[in-house]
Amino acid sequence: MKFYKGNLLFIFFIFLFTCTKSVESPTTYPTIKTGTAYVSGKVIDYNKDDKNELNSVSLRHTNPVTAEMSIVETNIDDNGCFSFEISLECDNIFGIIRSNLFEENALLIDLAINKKSEIEIIFNENGNISVDTKGSQNISPYDILKSQDMSKQLHAPIEDSNEREGKPVYKYSPEEYSKFTIDILNKKIARAEKDSILSKEMKIFLINNYKLFVLNNNLLEYSETIDVMRSNYISTKSIEEPDDFIPQEPSLSYFSFLRDFNLNDPQRLREPEYFVTLEKILSNNIINIPRIEETSIDIWLKGAKRILSDITGFNSGQFYDLLAAHAYAKQLKDEMNPLSEKQINNITKYFKGKKREIAKILLRKNEEIIKLAAEKELLVVNKTPEVLKENLMAAIVSKYKGKVVVVDFWATWCGPCLAAMKEYRVIKGALKGKDIVFVYLTNRSSPYILWEEQIKGIGGEHYYLNDDEWEYIMSAFDFEYIPSYVVFDSNGEMRNKFTGYPGNAEMQKMIEELL
Repeated sequence: MKFYKGNLLFIFFIFLFTCTKSVESPTTYPTIKTGTAYVSGKVIDYNKDDKNELNSVSLRHTNPVTAEMSIVETNIDDNGCFSFEISLECDNIFGIIRSNLFEENALLIDLAINKKSEIEIIFNENGNISVDTKGSQNISPYDILKSQDMSKQLHAPIEDSNEREGKPVYKYSPEEYSKFTIDILNKKIARAEKDSILSKEMKIFLINNYKLFVLNNNLLEYSETIDVMRSNYISTKSIEEPDDFIPQEPSLSYFSFLRDFNLNDPQRLREPEYFVTLEKILSNNIINIPRIEETSIDIWLKGAKRILSDITGFNSGQFYDLLAAHAYAKQLKDEMNPLSEKQINNITKYFKGKKREIAKILLRKNEEIIKLAAEKELLVVNKTPEVLKENLMAAIVSKYKGKVVVVDFWATWCGPCLAAMKEYRVIKGALKGKDIVFVYLTNRSSPYILWEEQIKGIGGEHYYLNDDEWEYIMSAFDFEYIPSYVVFDSNGEMRNKFTGYPGNAEMQKMIEELL
């Protein structure tokens, strides 16, 4: 299955990972701290015919404590100007600016508490852009424009990525596969470092975040690797071999590659994939760390360290503090379940002194979730209608006669899908009580137990399709990627379909025109 990557904070990084090639850390480190950063910008010499109410700009950044992406959006005024005030959980990190005016470019920018960053985006005669910045300490205009070039070098195919020494990938044990990826990735990094003339700071950021991305999607999330192996088996197996294939499952010792990541390094806070790493560790069924619930943090961490210390190589430090914070954040953001009094007491007791900022962030998030939980849609888990697959979508939509229906194609493993859902919570709150329903479709690529957990924080109407139903509906709407959306009017007529979340302003406008 494919998924749409256009809404990722960083679209740079796909496939393999290395843990043997070290990259020197920069001298400037981020720190966990709450506060506000300021960004102002101006778009110069763009086509004035493009001016319309949809000329908007968004800024995205990650939050390492609450483990989520923040997205703020504003319009570009008639003079080409825009500005943001951004609440941060971490000082001295990167954000990314995107706009419909320069869709092919994702522009990195410094974010620092109580500081203002300024950026000018200049269009030339050919419609290409250059940038100029002020107030930036860690990133140059050249880095802003060319960082994606290095990412392309990193994820460009390597000739022997499907087979080595005549041995297909699907025949590798988990440990052999890990070693194989390390060898491939060392070649990728060497090639990227040789060709790139980016600043040292930017190279470090891109390479280290790339490593974490592939750690998350190929090594920690081994089920994804299994899917890769199944695909490799089908494409390389002999005619005599059966169609069914079950790869080996890893043991806990398989995860010993975590030792080579230095997950306690403060620099990890800047890397958007770091909070995903923590989430993946918490949710991995083989590592099997229990839910924190109302257990004291000290006792919970003792159990977690018994599992993790041998495979990470350490048993104290920032990593474990953030792991505990993420255990609470998972409850808050995934389930929209506010903290109990006991949990609040546990948080304030453990996170004190220099760690007090973590408690402050979690309790602030809890207040937000208390308000959202009061407005959350009722969760309805539906049985898939027993009709021919050709009639399935019509049968689902017919259940909601007289209402506008927004159908969201998603999966539990799809980061852009989950980010979009969090972004349009605002729309759902604004439209509460009106004749609209949000319908969510997924299939068996989303593990059923994980799906049951995640939908608690989503609300709305949910359907769990089999693979045949899913593939037919995706094909019927010409969808190749997720998240994808179909919007029906109150008469059940399709009025729009698109892939990739377009932003709250456009989505709300689209819906309100049908109400």
